[in-house]
Amino acid sequence: MCFMLVDSTANVQADTTTVTATVATTLTCANNGTSTAFGTLSVGSVNTASPNVTSTLSCNSGGGCSLYINDAGNGSSPGLYAAAATTTPIILSSSATLSPGTEGYGIQAATSSNGTGVALSLSPTYLQTGNAVGGLTLTSSLLASAASPVAGKEVIVTHKAAIGNLTKAGSYSDTITYSCLGN
Repeated sequence: MCFMLVDSTANVQADTTTVTATVATTLTCANNGTSTAFGTLSVGSVNTASPNVTSTLSCNSGGGCSLYINDAGNGSSPGLYAAAATTTPIILSSSATLSPGTEGYGIQAATSSNGTGVALSLSPTYLQTGNAVGGLTLTSSLLASAASPVAGKEVIVTHKAAIGNLTKAGSYSDTITYSCLGN
């Protein structure tokens, strides 16, 4: 039996290669439509607009992202305004439990099971059911947030309003802006 001793370090040479890559930050939010309508408001009920607005949120920021809303109102108060009386609030928006015969306006928010990533956290102001609503504001208010990346997560917004016997006849409208920001 013969053994051969080999020097394993004699002819070894090593080089290294560094591999780099960049992943661009992405952030999108999109609504399923540009309008929703109450139709003719009834004094005898709490009215719900149709269709609901679904906002889809996607982001890859390590800190996640947030969805904000703000109400245009008449520029000085949030709410539904008659086209002929844009400087005077007609149906103010505030957090309340709406009841037939008493003026009020606001929204509710919920999430769907669609999308991937962490669950969205809804603002307690808008996490309402039944006839309870969260009031809209003229400044940006947090609607929902994710603490890490998400793709295709949905927030469903329901608009509710009630009128009283003294609510003036006319055509009413409001504009709500949805915006998303990385955390």
